[in-house]
Amino acid sequence: MNGSEPDLMTRFEKEAHSFVIRLWRENRAEAKETAVWRGWVDHVQSGHRHHFHKMGAIQEIIAGYISDSASLDNVFEPIQGNNNK
Repeated sequence: MNGSEPDLMTRFEKEAHSFVIRLWRENRAEAKETAVWRGWVDHVQSGHRHHFHKMGAIQEIIAGYISDSASLDNVFEPIQGNNNK
């Protein structure tokens, strides 16, 4: 382990976001009716919960947190250097 790894992890954790996603299917009273999928996304760091009823909303909710804090180009920088030994 070299001296720079803890610094890289600290930076990674500072720029990281954690989410909990819960999905459930609500059946309809009539058997002919299509069941509806619903859910929520919790942003762990802020404690905010976002309810949704369309699956595309998951991406929109998460993108809102990512775009507020960093560009997507910088979010997935490698943690470790490229060691070709």
